Amino acid sequence: MRRRDLLRGTLALAASGALSRLASAASPAPAQPPGTRAELRAHRARYVVSYRGITGGELESTLRPGGEPGIWLYETRAFPNILARVAVSPEARERSTMRVSGGKVQPLTFDFNDGSSSSNKDVRFTFDWVRNVVRGQVDGQPIEMAVPPGTQDTASVQVAMLVDLLAGRAPESFPILTGSKLREYRYWPEGTATVATPHGRHEAVAWANQRDGSARLTRVWHAPGLGYLPVQAIQFRKGHAETVMKLVRFERP
Repeated sequence: MRRRDLLRGTLALAASGALSRLASAASPAPAQPPGTRAELRAHRARYVVSYRGITGGELESTLRPGGEPGIWLYETRAFPNILARVAVSPEARERSTMRVSGGKVQPLTFDFNDGSSSSNKDVRFTFDWVRNVVRGQVDGQPIEMAVPPGTQDTASVQVAMLVDLLAGRAPESFPILTGSKLREYRYWPEGTATVATPHGRHEAVAWANQRDGSARLTRVWHAPGLGYLPVQAIQFRKGHAETVMKLVRFERP
């Protein structure tokens, strides 16, 4: 497992390919009942991760408010087991700061640290939404490039999905900045299912995503009862499940 593969999980959360296609027909995300307002809430979630059937440890994602109104921080940490520590440092981190306003998520800063003493594999971005430009460093090299409005990083897109699903919207695509490349990912619903996890059984809606031309497909199951938190994520490559993530622990502050 590469460090970035485990952290990004691909939740991403693999973003998760499924063990099998759901038999139910695709349907849009259920809308919130009239008169209610679902809000983004802070949480901490722990997932057990396996790669090609071999358990690699756990990932923990934390969403919390920042120091200013509308600012949120999303962080993912790796807790590799002894086997996975050959490839993944327990000091590895991925962190995104973003503004959530008007039902939209706008990333502000992004930082990926692979946990090693070298910064050669680290990634750091700062978004300038006045000029629609991102600046930073990728694998030891400086980067500056134009980005269209709506662009997400690999962490902020997880929050963008939560915001859309909480609002009853069905996302269709996100431009996502991965390293020094801007890629368009398509999203589509794949029905509902009851998902069994170490945390228990959850009613969930399944969403798949894939980059055009990619052999990888990710499927994520979001539980409405937990504010659409992902409870399971699987990434497939050429139709075969590679990375699998299942919810182990969930808490609200």
